[in-house]
Amino acid sequence: MKSKRLLGFRTRARVGVNVVMVLIVLLLIMPLWYVLNNAFKVEQEILRRPLVLLPSAATFDSVIRAFTAMKYPRCFINSAIILVLSCAVLLSLGSLAAFGIAMANSRFMNTVYIVLVAMITLPFQLAMVPLIFLLKSFGLINSYLGTALVYSGWFMPFVIFLYTGFIRTIPKELEEAGRVDGCGLLRSFVSIYAPLLKSITGTVLILRGVPIWNDLLVPIITISRATMSTLPLKLYSFIGTPGSSAIRWNLVFGSTFIVSLPILLVFLFLQRYIVSGVVAGAIKG
Repeated sequence: MKSKRLLGFRTRARVGVNVVMVLIVLLLIMPLWYVLNNAFKVEQEILRRPLVLLPSAATFDSVIRAFTAMKYPRCFINSAIILVLSCAVLLSLGSLAAFGIAMANSRFMNTVYIVLVAMITLPFQLAMVPLIFLLKSFGLINSYLGTALVYSGWFMPFVIFLYTGFIRTIPKELEEAGRVDGCGLLRSFVSIYAPLLKSITGTVLILRGVPIWNDLLVPIITISRATMSTLPLKLYSFIGTPGSSAIRWNLVFGSTFIVSLPILLVFLFLQRYIVSGVVAGAIKG
């Protein structure tokens, strides 16, 4: 009798969880579906029926106009350069720092690791004002490198946290075997550990690459030159000031679609690394 009650309870609980998950998925899909439908509507239909999900006559006019108005190829290159530079710094320095922390067996390095993890909780806005003066003093305003360094400093604690937890799951006997064969720490990292970091590297690229690509805050404070505008910065220019009647909604939705498309494709390609990398990086983190 008790087993039947327990089985019935588990069945109801499973159904309840599934219903909640379906509702969450619908809530997440609706904004995306809303953007996609309005991106392929004519401007008059967007203004008259913005909440109607299916357009009466689909058209690529808004997407084409947005592509031309925002000078998409130039802005895409700007965003791509900043993304590549940021990820290169994060992956190289973050993995090396995590390797040093994971291999060291000292109270000092454990304290450094705890401080780095604690820094994840600090909001970026705390450092915005001094950061602007620091970038100006080094001549890094309106610079790809300056913007990439800001992202690298912002996200580095989180990257080190993930890499450190993952490296700690790898048996230290591998490093000891390499030492017997004459490998130093750097050679052991390059030859032994680096090939094993593929899954966590994919996780880092997704979890940090997507925010870098979509971010508007950092380019606003580091880039003022129109020729260096990133895609989110150019998209923001279509919105105008709050309450303005000059908002070009067809360009807003069309540009939102073409700005999101590249990183969405990358996400779909690397999604299999996310769960495995996050779980492995958090188990011993």
